[in-house]
Amino acid sequence: MAPPRSTRPVRSNRTQVQSYHEESSSHDEGRATSRRQSLSLRSRTTRMPPSYREESTDGFDEIDEPDGQEIGAVLVAPAAEPMAPGPVSNHPPSRPQRATPKPKPAKKTGKRNRGQVGKPLSKRIKTDVNDAMFLGSGIVPPWQTLPYHILLDIFLRASHPLLDEGRSSRNDSVKWLVNMALLCRSFHEPALAALYYSPPLIPPYKAHTLLNLLSHPQESLSMNYSSKIKELHVEVEPVLQYKSGPTLGYFDLASLLERTPQLHVLRLYHRDDFTVGMPPWHIGASKWTYPETIFAVLHRGILLRGFEWNSRFLETGELLQFMSSQHMKPAFRGLRELKLLHIDDFDMEETPSPKAAALIEAVNLLPEIEKLEFVESSLINGETLTKLPTTLRSLTLNNCDRMWSEDIAAFLSSHGANLRELSLSHNRHLSMSFVQNLAQLCPSLELFKMDLSMHDVSSYHDVEPHFQELLAQSEVPTWPETLQEIDLTQLRKWNDATAEVFFMSLMNAAPKLRSLRRLAISAILKIGWRDRATFRERWIGQLEKTFLRRSAPPDPNLRSLRRRPLQPTVASVNYYAEAGESSDSRPGTSESGASSKRQSVRLAQKTTEVEDDSGEPIPESQGMCDTVSIRIDNQRPTELQYNENDFLDDELSGDEDWTGDDFEPAAGHAW
Repeated sequence: MAPPRSTRPVRSNRTQVQSYHEESSSHDEGRATSRRQSLSLRSRTTRMPPSYREESTDGFDEIDEPDGQEIGAVLVAPAAEPMAPGPVSNHPPSRPQRATPKPKPAKKTGKRNRGQVGKPLSKRIKTDVNDAMFLGSGIVPPWQTLPYHILLDIFLRASHPLLDEGRSSRNDSVKWLVNMALLCRSFHEPALAALYYSPPLIPPYKAHTLLNLLSHPQESLSMNYSSKIKELHVEVEPVLQYKSGPTLGYFDLASLLERTPQLHVLRLYHRDDFTVGMPPWHIGASKWTYPETIFAVLHRGILLRGFEWNSRFLETGELLQFMSSQHMKPAFRGLRELKLLHIDDFDMEETPSPKAAALIEAVNLLPEIEKLEFVESSLINGETLTKLPTTLRSLTLNNCDRMWSEDIAAFLSSHGANLRELSLSHNRHLSMSFVQNLAQLCPSLELFKMDLSMHDVSSYHDVEPHFQELLAQSEVPTWPETLQEIDLTQLRKWNDATAEVFFMSLMNAAPKLRSLRRLAISAILKIGWRDRATFRERWIGQLEKTFLRRSAPPDPNLRSLRRRPLQPTVASVNYYAEAGESSDSRPGTSESGASSKRQSVRLAQKTTEVEDDSGEPIPESQGMCDTVSIRIDNQRPTELQYNENDFLDDELSGDEDWTGDDFEPAAGHAW
């Protein structure tokens, strides 16, 4: 006999979700219901949401879990969680719904309601995204039939990153992955594999729970969790430096590393590393230091591909010596990505610098290094760069104060042939003079990023660059044909003539930049507002017309949504008008669109006449960029940009608990 169904009403905002699977017998349904309760992520006092796992007898329901909560207790908080979104069903709900009783109106009194003092007279109505109805065609694709590796890639791209490291908080995608693992049997392993690929270890007690799970025999669990862990990102102070309560104590990272044989990326970071612009003498050392036990475990069979060294955890001189000794051992022989933070030297007058020599020696001990990143490192200069390995394919310099344009030009002359990515951000002395030879020195460059916004959290608050001019008017930039992304932020200290030379170089190179897919430029021009408006209108329009992708409108006969009458849009009419196609060759063309077509043709002819009268040749259109973002203004650069959303009054005022009665002192003088 089937168990009695609950008589509790369904919440009004919960919709019925179609399952991919067939209906099961009443006996299987009862057994599955009891099983779902053991896997439930909700507390015992809340109503358990329905599960959509497939009912079967192949052993999936017979998983032996540690303490009955293998999935939920490891990486997900025990609070109640929403169900994963799914396709909306058009069928009526199977259980009755009960309307929520309306609250009784408050009785009107002669006195003023003091509790409403300070409350906004009218509040902006917030729309709930979850209440939006999805217009579907009624067809549910068979997602559960996709192969494992495709589902894993989908879950990884949709959920990561799982942590907001700057705020030391977890993202909602952690709960979403667990809900996906419980949705059906086909999603179980790929969703959990995406969750354990880089498991979130915040709050710190989750690290202890993960270690407890990995301590169980993996053959007794539903899957081998040890082999799923590929990356570990550990915030040092909350996880390793302090105790996680009186019962758990200190977390042993070495014990966790012993149970992660497939690990290839290890990051030990500090929360303050995300504060850019801190002077070197203000960077405090952490009480935690690199222990020998961690590296002893790493060298027992783990092959790392990515690692970070941070002078917060060891003084720079000692760190460079320790780094060299570790790079010669097995775990680091295959290292490809290396990040160095706060590698500073305050005695650079000595030439050659002993610390610079030690850094060069440590990096050159890595035969397969490809990506190198320096963050707030004053030890990096032109001489250091030219002695780095020639195998580098990616270089990132972030807030390095001893870098000049001549240093980058010298580095590109010797290392630019193999370079694929070049990212230069917040470097105070670095101008763009080196870009005049960029195409010749970096023929294989795919990403070029440069951010000229400066950060300084000291009392000086110096946010201005320390070079005289960004580019000379005679320095014409050249662009490699292999570029896929150009991202230039807050270009400044130039005049309008130099800016025209810069933008014209992009226009002239457009026919050869066939691989470019993203173009983002923000520039600051200190000229009159009328001249700046004319400059902006001219160049933004030309760059968008040259680079922005203009694909043909989609075929109206190919659709997955519910069919409804279609009318030709202005975009499609303009597209076919520019292409010179007749009304008979356009899909969905009617007589009502004839006037729109004639108007579009007149506008196109007028635009052509204006362009012809300008006397300047129009370069060939590239038309392959998905994103073209050009911004030209005269705003003073700041670390935090405000917009209209920051000045809305739809938030609480903060004094809702004020009753309206203030303390009034007795009559007389205050003194």
